Order: sequence, then C-alpha cells, then structure tokens
Amino acid sequence: MRLIIEARLVDADNDTVEEGDGVLAVIERPNCCLAELGLTLAEGRSLLAKVQADLISKQVQSWLSGQTHCRSCGAALNHKDSRSTVLRTVYGKVTVKSPRLWSCACQRTARTPHHVVHPLSKELSWRVAPELEYLQTKWAAHLPYRQAAAMLKEVLPLDKGISSSGIRNRILDIGKELDADIERDIAKLTQTVADVQVRESSHVAAVSVDSAWLRNCDPGRGPGRHVNIVAGRATFTDGPPKLYAYVLREVTSAAARLDQFLSRNGVASDERVTVISDDAGEFAKTVEGSQLARGRILDWFHIAMKFQAALRSVFGSKMIDSMDQESVETEITHAKWLVWHGKGSKAVERIKALDSRLLAREGYAFKTLWWNLNTVSSYLENNARTLVNYSARHRKGLPISNSIAESAVNQVVSYRMAKKRQMRWTDKGAHGKAQVRVAVLNGEFSSHRISGFKIATSRHGECTTVALPGRHRTTNRTDPATLP
Repeated sequence: MRLIIEARLVDADNDTVEEGDGVLAVIERPNCCLAELGLTLAEGRSLLAKVQADLISKQVQSWLSGQTHCRSCGAALNHKDSRSTVLRTVYGKVTVKSPRLWSCACQRTARTPHHVVHPLSKELSWRVAPELEYLQTKWAAHLPYRQAAAMLKEVLPLDKGISSSGIRNRILDIGKELDADIERDIAKLTQTVADVQVRESSHVAAVSVDSAWLRNCDPGRGPGRHVNIVAGRATFTDGPPKLYAYVLREVTSAAARLDQFLSRNGVASDERVTVISDDAGEFAKTVEGSQLARGRILDWFHIAMKFQAALRSVFGSKMIDSMDQESVETEITHAKWLVWHGKGSKAVERIKALDSRLLAREGYAFKTLWWNLNTVSSYLENNARTLVNYSARHRKGLPISNSIAESAVNQVVSYRMAKKRQMRWTDKGAHGKAQVRVAVLNGEFSSHRISGFKIATSRHGECTTVALPGRHRTTNRTDPATLP
C-alpha cells in the first residue's frame, strides 16, 4: 500500500488550480498487515514541515508579485538583488527569497535619495511566529528550559529551530511586556475620593497574600541575600480564582500592584476588600497604601501554630510535674480561645500572668516554655490591630486563613522556581518568570496577546526588537533596507 500526498494551490479569485511542487510525501505500508497502523510521529512531523514550507513559499510569492511596482506612479521597480529570510514557525524553519528593490524615481527628494526597498522585511517585522513564542513561553513556565525545548522538538518538526537559551531570553522578553502592561494599567487607575461612601465588595470572596524566598545568584548582591517574591490569590463568588505575583525589589509600589490586580478583576473604586496575611511588615505597608483594601486580618493558622508550640513545650519541661501540666495547658488553651473570640488583650494578660507565676520556679527562665510563651504574647501585642473575632467570621462563612495564599506560593513559585529545582535567580529573572507563570495559570496568556505586544512595539517608538533564537537584534523600522 502506498499513500502519495501532493500539494495544489487554488486561486481564490478565479478558482483555478495550480500544480504545486509535486509530491510532498510517499508513505508505504505492507498489504494485509496492521503492524504499522497509521502515521508515525516522525512521518507526521516531516509531512507538516513540508506542507508549511510549501504554503509559506506560495503565500510569499503571491504577495511579492504585487510589490514590484510603485504604489504612487505604478512604474516597475528595478531589482537590486535577492536575499534569504528565515521564518521560524511551529512547524519548523522556512527559508524564503526576499528581493531587494530600488526605490522609484518619483519618491526621490533631497532628504530621501535613491535607496533600497526591502518589502518583505518591512511587512514581516517578526522572524518567530507568535504561536511558536506562545508554546515556548507556556511550557517553559511549567518545565525547565531544557526540558521544554526537548519536549517541543519531540512533538513538532522544530529540530534546531529552538534552544534552551532562546527560550530563556523569550521568557524574559515576554515577562517585560507583561510587566509593562501592568504598569500601564496602574497609570490608568483612578484616584479614590475621600468623601465617597464605600462598601464591601460582594464580588470578591477572599484575598490573601504570602511571600517566599529564592536563592540568589546575582553576584552584585552578595552570597547571603535571597530573592523575596510575593504571591497572592483572590477567590470570587462567580468565577475561578486569580493569582498575582511580583518580586518586591522590582516594583515601584506594592500597593499599586494590589490595586491593579483588584481593579482588573472587577473591584470598583467605591468597593473595598479585606486582605488576609501573616505578620510580615511588607504586607502591612501594602495594605495601608492601597486604595481598594479596607484592612488586613492576621492569619489564624499562624496564631494557632504559636499556641501549639507553647502547648508542646509543656510536655518537655522538667520543672513542671504531671499535676501542674494540666493546669498550665488549660491556661494556654483558654488564652487561645480568647483570641478566637476576638479578645486578644485578655489573652495577652492571661499569658503574662501564667508567665509571671512560672518565673517563681527555679529553672524556668530561658527555657523552651518561657521562650514560647513570650513569643505568643509578643506576637499578639505586635499584631493587635489585625486581630478580629475569628469565630464570628467562621460562622458567617468568611475566610480566616491565608491557606489560599500558601497554595498560591506553591503553585507560582515552589513547583517551578524552588524546591527540587535547586535553582538560583536574580531579582529581574524571577520577576519576569513570575509574570509569565501567573499569566499562564490565570488563563490570560495566548498567541493573540503576543501578537498584540508585537503590534504595540511596532507602533510605539521607531525601533523594534526582532526575536531570534538565543539573541535579539534591534533594527531601525524607518529604513527597511537595514532589516536582516
């Protein structure tokens, strides 16, 4: 059995069929045998590569046939020479002929003398298809760069068309574009009016933020410094949750980032949301500077863990006998439930009274129990403004824990950028990677968005960056003849 695949081009204007370059592929299979059923992956990749090359070459030839005459006077343009242009697509690299033409005499002036026109390079300002950039960026957001490149080469006819270094550079470029998009949204945010009556947002169910630390590889920062990356998640009453993340040193205003995230997800200027976090100082400054955040609530999980550590230290204390253990545990438990019901000041008084009573015993000071009790009281005193009636919120079905932020850190940071990866990052690299990963996880990343970035880049400014695997070349769009 033999399958012969040929290519034919049909003119859309008069429906005439033009013969192609002949046979694209010949696939042979033994008769009356199902051992080799259907196409193999290698045959499919080879066929797709040939179809892509044939289609692009025909499209380019058809387009170039209308570019050989001057658009002003209609005179034929003189041919200077022809060069090769390489286009990288999802189905492999395609090399096409790109003629260079002399400009028409009617276009010559004192300021624009006789020059070379490169029509194909002017029209195709990109050298990498947006779909290929999208696939590289998407899979590099989930996998290490080498693994992402190997996976794409295995399923697509890319061969040497992509590399791990090229994917890394592309991630950085896309991350910059996404970050610039966020900054443009921040510039468009409206200032809230002080006298306007605000209300709690009914659209947002919960907002929680947390942070993580990544190993630093920036030689200018010193070996002991780490990259502080903040990740948050918002859950909604009528939609899927959304993520956001950034490196603290790479943003001008963390509060503006929070406002942009909330505004982009439907929070109006007269609405406010409550943020749940731990006692990190950067979160307090973020919420205080935010225009859409009503306030911050201390996470109940961290409070419970402080009390749990104090309870466990009672068992290991040699200066407390079995008769006193029950009473000490009862005092600590009662203080915990006072905090649960929103009576933090009474809980602190109870813990300090217990600590004063135990100080009379020899060997108590500077022991584990003494340390944990002082840690609990200091923790509650320092965060007294963020303590609420957790039991009332729990009965109303409102969130009291930042577990959604803990999972956001795992999803955005740990699974790809830390844990078993043993990777080290710079602030700039981690920030760009976080923007890409958040966009992918939120379902806000597509090849159409990459095309929009390219269009915006070509419209704003005279220079644009032509994406090449492993490197980037800046070309002047005002002179098409200088394009590669």
